[in-house]
Amino acid sequence: MKPARKKAFSTTAKKTVLMLSVKGDTFAQEGFAIARREALRRRWELFSAEVFRDAGGTMRLLRASRGADSVADLMALLKPDGLVVWGTASSVPEVRRAADAGLPVVFVNRNRKDDASGHLGGVCVCCDPTSIATVASRVLFFSVACDDFAFVPYPGELSWSRERGDAFARCVAVAGKRLHRFARPHADIPGASEELERWLEALPKPCGVLAANDSVGEEVLGACVRLGIAVPDEIAVIGVDNFVHICESTTPTLSSIATDSAEECRVAVELLDKWMASPRRPPRSRVVSVRGAVLRASTPHARDRRVARALEFIRLHACEEKFGPRDIVPVMGVSRTLCDKLFRRACGHTILDEIHAVRLSRAKELLADGIAPDAVGARCGYASHDDFRRVFRTRLGTTIKSWLNHSAV
Repeated sequence: MKPARKKAFSTTAKKTVLMLSVKGDTFAQEGFAIARREALRRRWELFSAEVFRDAGGTMRLLRASRGADSVADLMALLKPDGLVVWGTASSVPEVRRAADAGLPVVFVNRNRKDDASGHLGGVCVCCDPTSIATVASRVLFFSVACDDFAFVPYPGELSWSRERGDAFARCVAVAGKRLHRFARPHADIPGASEELERWLEALPKPCGVLAANDSVGEEVLGACVRLGIAVPDEIAVIGVDNFVHICESTTPTLSSIATDSAEECRVAVELLDKWMASPRRPPRSRVVSVRGAVLRASTPHARDRRVARALEFIRLHACEEKFGPRDIVPVMGVSRTLCDKLFRRACGHTILDEIHAVRLSRAKELLADGIAPDAVGARCGYASHDDFRRVFRTRLGTTIKSWLNHSAV
């Protein structure tokens, strides 16, 4: 009788990875679902932790998926094989020391040039400023009939803001237009908002403005309201990041360029995986393209004001239960037949097509963030999962499962 064959075990040990972010970092929250899914696929042990900056400016541990009193204790406890670090969590001293010691560390949504010390170990993954500028210029050039465009930077001399402005300047120059850049006073100088107001008032009108991010876009819109500048007729404004809690609370609502946190996280995981497999061959830093522009009331996206109101209303309410073309009639203030005629003339498709486009765009975002398909349909306004699957396949030409498999590649 042959002796029983011993069971073969993999000699590859599980990798322990720590994902570190700052409290309230929206990008990190969006990316964690992706990181968790990718970690399961790679058989990593993934731990997460949040830090916060105390009154003295020191980064301290807020919470962790493994009990610890400080980041140093957590690092000693886990002995991670690699780190994924989001945004300004890069300033945590233990992270710096780990990166300088050669531990694989991937910084996400962080530009190496923004490091105060002038040195940031590890590799970086961030949004491509050229991609931002290209989408912004496309939106503004085709929606604002003018030769004057402007850029408003973020407070402080931050390279990501400067690079977005430089990339936008190149797009404006290639188009033969004029660029106006706001020379922002130091953030601590009182009266900085008055400087912005004087600059906005002096801008040639009409003018298309790219704000460095959504918080700057909110600042610009607030100044326009105080000055009585008509938006988007005199000044059209577009921000960056598509933070819904900002963009949909401004007056008027703020158009924005949607960055891709999910893709940034996927790229970060990919780079970390390769680096941990070959510790002596660190990968190169990478940039990620944006998803596209989300148009709201701060940029003109239809010549007919009635259609513009309808587009804004659809974007805000399409994912509500039982929302349909009939709900657009009072918004446009004309008959249902004329609604359809005006909408098709301006947009090239029907009101129902627009509703489904908004719903499916939101559905793809939820699916990419790891939300179960059975739950997505209801969150996007579909009466049942079967209705959601049917519309998804009919309008996108693929099944939900196939789309998920393709997007995960």
